[in-house]
Amino acid sequence: MKRIIFTLTLVAIACFAANEVRAQEISIGASGISFNDSNLSQQTVEPVVFSTIIYVDKKENSTAVNVGRNARTTLPTFELGWNIPTNVSYTNYIGTDAGEFFELRNIKSVQATLNIASGAAYSRRCRMGITAGLGFRWNNYRFDNPAMTLAKDNGMIMPSPIAEYKGNSPKKSKFTTAALHFPAELIFGNPSLVALSLGGYVDLTINNHTKIKYYGGHKEKEWKYPTEFIQAGAVARLRFKGFSVYGAYQPTQLFKAGRGPEMSQWTIGIGFF
Repeated sequence: MKRIIFTLTLVAIACFAANEVRAQEISIGASGISFNDSNLSQQTVEPVVFSTIIYVDKKENSTAVNVGRNARTTLPTFELGWNIPTNVSYTNYIGTDAGEFFELRNIKSVQATLNIASGAAYSRRCRMGITAGLGFRWNNYRFDNPAMTLAKDNGMIMPSPIAEYKGNSPKKSKFTTAALHFPAELIFGNPSLVALSLGGYVDLTINNHTKIKYYGGHKEKEWKYPTEFIQAGAVARLRFKGFSVYGAYQPTQLFKAGRGPEMSQWTIGIGFF
């Protein structure tokens, strides 16, 4: 407690001693929670702005709940991309009859991201800033062969044919991962108009499963395949006023070493604020 009081005292003294400091105000609105300088004419660097996908705006005794407006960040509230595995290697399967089984329908292999919170610090004078966030990400890998799924054989991922279910053949088959998403990007330009951002992300895989859907509506899932816990990559993004386009490269492996096909991944997509 003494350490906290001492720290707060130092902060208070520093605030009163600074020549440029003016009265601060806290506002809650479309961009979330912001800390603004009351003398905007002398402000050259915007303070940190925290944005959430849900904010509450009270007007005339009524409350409106709105979804997703991150005004000073290049991180969209929702992203939708398409996964393209690259450098796929099956060296772990030499001597088996597995074949090149991780073949995808790329148009159906989508990446969905929901950024639930983000923060940004931005300089108007330099037209540069930095932003970071927290969200959830799902990667879907839709197999080109709907009659094939993944199976675990002594810790190894192997292709497995899908049998009919009560006379119904399989309609589609896919593999899905879910992860906590931690993006961070450098901003160049004006996020309210046009801005370029470069950065990266770290995803912590929290779950994965295969899913089979049959004609007739029956579904089956199998959980807990040997995937890497940490996924990381680089991203480039171009933000316009209400949407963005992005491209990402993920060099980390999807499956644990020696347990499945080796591959890296490209993703291209769009984002909405």
